[in-house]
Amino acid sequence: MAEPVFSPDSPAYQAAGRAQARAADPAHSAWVSANAGSGKTKVLIDRVARLLLKDAAPDSILCITYTRAAANEMISRLFRQLGAWSVMGDDELRDKLSALEGRSAESYTEDDLAKARALFAKALETPGGLRIETIHAFCARLLRRFPLEARIPPGFREIEERDAERLWQEAVRAGVLHLDDATPEVIDALAAEGKGLGLGASLGLVRGAGQKLWLDPEEAAEQLRADLKAPDVSAGALLEKALVTDLPVGEYRLAIEHLMQSSTNDVRLADRLVTALEHPDLAERMAALRFLWTKSDGEPRDKNAFTKKVAPQLEDLFAVTVPEGREITRLRAVDTAWRAARAVERTLALITLARPVLAAYETAKAARGALDFDDLIKAANRLLTLSGQAAWVLYKLDGGISHVLLDEAQDTSPDQWTLIHALTEEFFSGMGGEKPQDPRTLFVVGDEKQSIYSFQGADPSQLLKQYHQFLSRNSDLLKETMEMSFRSGPEVLEYVDTVWNEAPPIPNAPAEMSAEESNLVHHVSWRSDQHGSIELWPIPPKEEETDEDAWARPVNAMRSSSPKARLATDVAKAVRAMIDAGKSVWADTGEGWVQRPVRPEDILILVRGRTGGLFDAMIGALKAQGLPV
Repeated sequence: MAEPVFSPDSPAYQAAGRAQARAADPAHSAWVSANAGSGKTKVLIDRVARLLLKDAAPDSILCITYTRAAANEMISRLFRQLGAWSVMGDDELRDKLSALEGRSAESYTEDDLAKARALFAKALETPGGLRIETIHAFCARLLRRFPLEARIPPGFREIEERDAERLWQEAVRAGVLHLDDATPEVIDALAAEGKGLGLGASLGLVRGAGQKLWLDPEEAAEQLRADLKAPDVSAGALLEKALVTDLPVGEYRLAIEHLMQSSTNDVRLADRLVTALEHPDLAERMAALRFLWTKSDGEPRDKNAFTKKVAPQLEDLFAVTVPEGREITRLRAVDTAWRAARAVERTLALITLARPVLAAYETAKAARGALDFDDLIKAANRLLTLSGQAAWVLYKLDGGISHVLLDEAQDTSPDQWTLIHALTEEFFSGMGGEKPQDPRTLFVVGDEKQSIYSFQGADPSQLLKQYHQFLSRNSDLLKETMEMSFRSGPEVLEYVDTVWNEAPPIPNAPAEMSAEESNLVHHVSWRSDQHGSIELWPIPPKEEETDEDAWARPVNAMRSSSPKARLATDVAKAVRAMIDAGKSVWADTGEGWVQRPVRPEDILILVRGRTGGLFDAMIGALKAQGLPV
């Protein structure tokens, strides 16, 4: 076997260690941008351990993370560390504490060592345990303490996502049946709007928006028309007047005659004008006319849609250059008003759908005394920000929490940020800054590149906005960046940098500040001498299905000639070839990195979801190659 390879003790590695140490220092609040694999969980655990070493009470520390798995991992790692300290010899413990806190080993007294050894028992004996939990678990614990102030049933129970989904589906059935009897046109309109997803698309929007759609339709209509500057007529009536009553049909027919005698592109434009005159669907007529001032990619035209040699009457009607054609001016205004009217109608239809469905869902939860995850966040926010007794609740809570650590901040939704602000509002001002545990601290770590929960309201642009808000409250807030990845090789990280830095930037400035865009990212690989590669495969082109394939294939099976099936086959063959050829991978032996032949269990294949066919096709293709999966 070849000699083990050790990652170099480079200046970049030393800089990464210093960045971790600064971020973990509980002497100040910190806002940390941490690349994937940069050791953010280690920093979180180190910061909690250092807080405990500085005599912070275990129940004064609140660490909020996004999933139960992450919370359990943090608790396990912290207890392993504290447990190891409790049985460690003096010299070894001094070295560990020195590396953690940046002090000399000789500076630790016998009392210091005794305090460190006692932390394990102190954490175990903390009533309720260490507060490392999901934000929903924290909200549930808070609400159980103050149910009456939050105006929720004292004996409420939390419902898991699976139970909430079952209640939601029951509410959907009840609400849709009610609407189908009362206003079937709303169901028809929303089903058509959802295209292939049918009514399911609108129902997904209703569930995502929740109580935001619990509005009075008449009041909402008035507000929407004012905000969108929409006309007080229906979208259909607007198009009827614009494209039938007011349309200069004679001039259009004359323009069509001229265009038909010109170039190929002019003939195509003539076909669009014919559609604008004759298509039974007025929306299709509008779409055909929009081509006159809009390119196929949606960008506005900077020159006319017809050639110069066509009759001058066309410029008078359809010129986008100065002076603008009469019809272009009229149709632009019609299109803007029609879009606004449609937006009003679609939103009102969604509100009409939302009311009975949401009512049925709330009734079902109330009958069970249950709160779902969204309810927990909203009730906690109401308790801490809107309740008449919020000041008292914050005082009682404030006496117990002196340090807040927020993990995976890029996936924190606006409602959750409101909660974080309420919890830390007094940390940096007024009497809150004079607590005996001073300095009271906030620690936030996240990475906008890893935001994956937009369907739950997460918005990566919030990360920098929130940073500026907290900075305005605490000018000493440290901003730290952890660039080094201890997980990936240099080629992988270079590829990530290239993709991210060439993508459109995320706008993320607060309203009161000048526009600011996300910074370019730069990853540094600790495993800089362990090289890998990135391969980009073209998507297989679609092929026609053969008669033989059509007759032999079950009706619910994917065609073998489909791009997904062929991609799965290509991936499986490539994996088989790698294993057969003995391609090497890097493996950590605990005593350095070595290269060894690849095995099936070394390979991970990620797909976007289990639906859509690729997932099943991939498993079938791997099994066809004799690969365990």
